[in-house]
Amino acid sequence: MSVGVILQILGGLSLGAAAIIDTIFRFRMAGKGHRIGLLKSGNFDYREYHKLRRRYGWMAWPVYLMWALYVLGIAFLIAGSFAHFGAHAIRSNQHPP
Repeated sequence: MSVGVILQILGGLSLGAAAIIDTIFRFRMAGKGHRIGLLKSGNFDYREYHKLRRRYGWMAWPVYLMWALYVLGIAFLIAGSFAHFGAHAIRSNQHPP
């Protein structure tokens, strides 16, 4: 397995973990009466989560972990794509001499 494939797998896992954490936040807020959070998709307001977090004593670090995983996942996918396919989008089996 090449480095590019490993980076792509790490990127997918990072994005998947961030999406799971995001879903947990949405269900947590829905449990406290903010049902609209489940339907907002990309327009979810994390400031509202931080207000509820202070009220209910939830920790802040999972939100920052989620954003770090999103950024790392995208970076791993981009780096993995360049490492696997090279600078050109078309893979060629012919190598220059």
